[in-house]
Amino acid sequence: MSRSATVGTVLVLCLLGPALSAEEIIIQENDLGFCNVDGAVLTSVSGYTGDGYADTDRGVDKSVSWSIHSSAAGTVYVQWRYANGGGSGARPGELLLNGASNIDSVDFPHTGEWTNWVMSDSVAVDFVSGTNKLRLEAHSPDGLGNIDYIKLYGNGISATECTPSYTLEVLQNESDWGTIFYAPVQSYYEEGTEVTLQATPSTGYFFQSWSGDVTSNAAEYTFSMENNVVVEAIFLPDATTMDAGLYGYATVQDDKGTTFLVIGGMLGDTVTVSTVEDLQTYLGSAEPSVVQVNSHIIGDAEVKVTSDKTLIGVSPDAHLEGIELEINGARNVIIRDLKISHVTPADAIIITGGSENVWIDHCDLYSDRDHGKDYYDGLLDIKNESSFITISWTKFHDHFKTSLIASGDESVQDSVIRVTYHHNHFYNCESRLPSIRFGRAHIFNNYYSDCETAINSRMGACVRVERNNFRNVGTAVMMAYSPEDGAVELLDNHFGNASVTNSPTCQLDVPYEYNEILDPVEDVPAIVTSELATDLDKEPEVTRAFQLDNYPNPFNAGTTLRFSLPTRGRVTLEIYNILGDRVATVIDDKELDGGAHAIPWVPENLPSGLYFSKIRTPGHAKTEKMVLLK
Repeated sequence: MSRSATVGTVLVLCLLGPALSAEEIIIQENDLGFCNVDGAVLTSVSGYTGDGYADTDRGVDKSVSWSIHSSAAGTVYVQWRYANGGGSGARPGELLLNGASNIDSVDFPHTGEWTNWVMSDSVAVDFVSGTNKLRLEAHSPDGLGNIDYIKLYGNGISATECTPSYTLEVLQNESDWGTIFYAPVQSYYEEGTEVTLQATPSTGYFFQSWSGDVTSNAAEYTFSMENNVVVEAIFLPDATTMDAGLYGYATVQDDKGTTFLVIGGMLGDTVTVSTVEDLQTYLGSAEPSVVQVNSHIIGDAEVKVTSDKTLIGVSPDAHLEGIELEINGARNVIIRDLKISHVTPADAIIITGGSENVWIDHCDLYSDRDHGKDYYDGLLDIKNESSFITISWTKFHDHFKTSLIASGDESVQDSVIRVTYHHNHFYNCESRLPSIRFGRAHIFNNYYSDCETAINSRMGACVRVERNNFRNVGTAVMMAYSPEDGAVELLDNHFGNASVTNSPTCQLDVPYEYNEILDPVEDVPAIVTSELATDLDKEPEVTRAFQLDNYPNPFNAGTTLRFSLPTRGRVTLEIYNILGDRVATVIDDKELDGGAHAIPWVPENLPSGLYFSKIRTPGHAKTEKMVLLK
């Protein structure tokens, strides 16, 4: 089939109405008359004609559209060549003409296989004189079938240039927390139309960001329609803030650096669990919650983690054994201070299904190398368009295939992946530290020891490798096992005797600040091992013994900050407001004896609100939340 629309004279069959002479037009993808698809033009399934086929994304209202000129008003008959091999059911659609519903239901029955292409039944459409824009919208949550081409029969019709048109949906996370406004309000927006969004928080709340297909921290924001847009206004209660120790890609939602507050289940209830069933109940709930673990839970199960959850270990015994955590299509998730081990044959943690803004911190992930390399899967895998993820201060050890980003060489959709690994310790691992296809990764201040291979950049991925320290590692950086190499940006690393592949090169523009936690490369082994040993292996020290009188609830005229030191050492204790500004220094790098300490503090000239106290000793840091009421 040629790239231009095919026009001919045919005798219309009886099923199309009375016999008459008419034009037949076939419009292929990328031909004149093809406007756009809410998805992509693909070639991966055989049997199509022309340049490919239109494959919509999953979802109701996902569409394909075309533009046809008619010399006069009249009836035109329309068919599609399509394939529907998904599941077992039909994928019906609705046909709109010039923005108005014309055919409520167009049937696309199941064809058995994706390679089995058939012609749909024809439908009659009453064209107007001039330009007619046809839009086929999915009624199924699976989207439409694969559309190879559209065929039209009618008098005086021809394919014509078109301006793509798109839909807009504006939402807000909580209806009582603010109000939203946008203009202009239209059913469809031609490409290039400028839309202005406005968000106004209610009393006691603040506007955090626009999120979704359009992102901005500005309450009033104007953008141009270039595709279908679903955008959500995020409002939060006053004084809501995220942990001061969170850095990296989890803190943003685009490459421009639009911020996102990762608070996990902070706005929900706190529960303590001791069984797999409790984990499944609370982590799978639609409500936000903080789920605490203080014991060793053993199981052979998958636990799904939904949006707005914090899963945290609250004792040195907090350990999930044989239990996979699946973060699937979720956002705003925190997993901290947990051991997760010996999960077979699944991953210890899998982040999938377009999950976003996930923070894995101060965890201990491991199995053993006594079995074959395929006995366990990954310790932490990220795939299927999941993005904006930070992995920090975590141990990965005693494992073969450790951390895989994007699952296959065909997973082009995973180009959206953005992930930060910092201050992690990888040891006694064979490979994938991480292995990344397509996406972007910032890997800094990690310590690698006694591993065969470490970072593998594949299929056009771009990886910034910065101030990492490698000891007794065979290959520190490579581009292997895929038909296309990835690329790296190597900055001030210590590779030791490891082999390194330093090209192709790329430049990753990191959209967040991190210099204040960027440590000298020579100090990385001591800093990482000291911090992780304290948090996960030893008896509680500063980071676990630090507490406040009345914690975590309000203090007023004054409070006492209590902590214990295992040995004599230097201590800094500071108070920060919700904007991250230091408002008081209680202890300024002072050497104190080992043992318990109680430091009174009076908040002079500070208004009521949420504050954070941060204690630091060499190799240790801990932040606690405080609420000041006057």
